[in-house]
Amino acid sequence: MKVEDTTAEGIRGWGCTPTGDPPPAAVNTSNATKSSCLPEWVSRGWKRNLLYGIIVFLMVLVFLNIALTLWIISTLRLTARGIGPITIIKDGVHLDGQVWVVDKLVASTISSQAAQPITLYSHRNFSVLVSEPGHVNLAKLVIKRDIIECSGQVFEVRDAKGGEVFYASREEVRVSAEALTLDGAGGLTVKSALQTPVVRAPPGSDLQLESLTRRLDVRAPQSIFLESRAGGIDITSHSNITLKSDVGAIKLHASNIIIHNLKEASVTEVPQKKTWGRKVYQLCACASGKLFLAAPESICAMHDHDIELCR
Repeated sequence: MKVEDTTAEGIRGWGCTPTGDPPPAAVNTSNATKSSCLPEWVSRGWKRNLLYGIIVFLMVLVFLNIALTLWIISTLRLTARGIGPITIIKDGVHLDGQVWVVDKLVASTISSQAAQPITLYSHRNFSVLVSEPGHVNLAKLVIKRDIIECSGQVFEVRDAKGGEVFYASREEVRVSAEALTLDGAGGLTVKSALQTPVVRAPPGSDLQLESLTRRLDVRAPQSIFLESRAGGIDITSHSNITLKSDVGAIKLHASNIIIHNLKEASVTEVPQKKTWGRKVYQLCACASGKLFLAAPESICAMHDHDIELCR
C-alpha cells in the first residue's frame, strides 16, 4: 500500500475553495494569512449581511405595495364616502353622471337631484316588475320600441290631489274626469254599450251618433231629453220612424206643426175657387193611424178608388 505525504501542502479544490484542512504541522498560526475568493465583509458576519438583505427586500416590497395602493386609490377615486361618482349617503347611494346597469337593478326608490331631470334609456326595451315573495301575480310595465304594455289586475290614474281620473280592470273601465274629449276624426267606437250622463259636442262642432251596419239604441230609465238651443233637430230614416208611449201621450208643443208630402184624397165635387186658392185641407186619419188630407168642403173619408191612402 502506498502512502502519500500530505504534510507539505493541503489538498484544495477548484479555485480557492479548500476541500480539506491541512495537517496541524503545516499550519502557521503566527504569520500565515487565510486565502479566500470572497470579500472580507462577506466572509465576516454573513448572517448579519443576509438579514440586512432580507430587510432591504421587504422595504422595497412594502414601498411597491404602497405605491400600487395609492395608484389604485387615485384611479378609482376612493374616498371615505364612496368610490368615484358613487357616494354612500344615509338613505342609500348617490350617483353622479350616467349609470350603466348590465343585468338587474333592484331598488326601492330612484330619484334625481333637485331641479334635475332623470332619463332612463334602454336599447331594446325597458321593463319594470313589482311583485311580492310567494305571489304569482305581479304588475309589469314594458316599454318597447313601438308599444307600451302594462299588465296587472287594476290600472289607475290619479291627479295631484289623489282623486281618481281613470280606472281600468277586466270588469269595467271608468273615467272620473269632468269631461272626456275625443279630438280624432274617427270618433269613438263602442262595440257593446256606453253609459254616460251627458254626451256633448265641443263648441263649434257637431254631435253625431252613428251605427254603420246595425241599430242605435238610446235608453234611459226615467227620461230622454233632446235639445237644440240655437238650431234644429233633424231625424232622417230610410224606413219608418216610430214614436211610442206605453202609458203617457205623445205631445207636440209648437206654434206651427208642418207635415209635408201627405197624400190627398180625391174630390168628387168641384171645389170653390176661394177655398182652392187658400190651400186649406182637412187632416184625416185612417184606422191604422195613417194621416191624409181631404178637401175642406168634402167628407173626411176615403173613396173606393183611393186604395193607397190607408195602405
